[in-house]
Amino acid sequence: MKQLLIIFFILVSPHVLRAEQNRKFDPEAYRMEMKNYIIKKASLSADDAQKFFKLYDEMRTKERALFRKTRINKHKPPRTDEECRKAILQKDNTEIELKKLQLKYHESMLKVLPASVVIKCLFYAEEFDRNKLREASQRHSGHRKEHIKRSNKER
Repeated sequence: MKQLLIIFFILVSPHVLRAEQNRKFDPEAYRMEMKNYIIKKASLSADDAQKFFKLYDEMRTKERALFRKTRINKHKPPRTDEECRKAILQKDNTEIELKKLQLKYHESMLKVLPASVVIKCLFYAEEFDRNKLREASQRHSGHRKEHIKRSNKER
């Protein structure tokens, strides 16, 4: 019986791992997890959290629109010097737009919350994003290593 369980586990575990790795990204779940992380780490009151996230979510929505704008250009890489020049200047202008947008929202946040609260929230938002990116990178890296091991065994 024990041997059957071990064999079953060996046969099923790769499928379970693959299903976990192929899981689709859920932006709403990510946002809620980030919100809970920031509230906990920055020790936000319900009122402060409501004020911060109202502005922060608006800012992030507008940032994503700017990110999409730069991503569109990656599908059609510039070929000539003139196209490259335009692409560089457009990227610079988009980054300036992004910084102006962040400045506008940071000023709004500072009008409704103390600076010490805003800086903690922004710090923990960045920390959360970095941690999630690191986790995703490690999962992807592990998946790649598993694929390489399998292809080497097949040779």
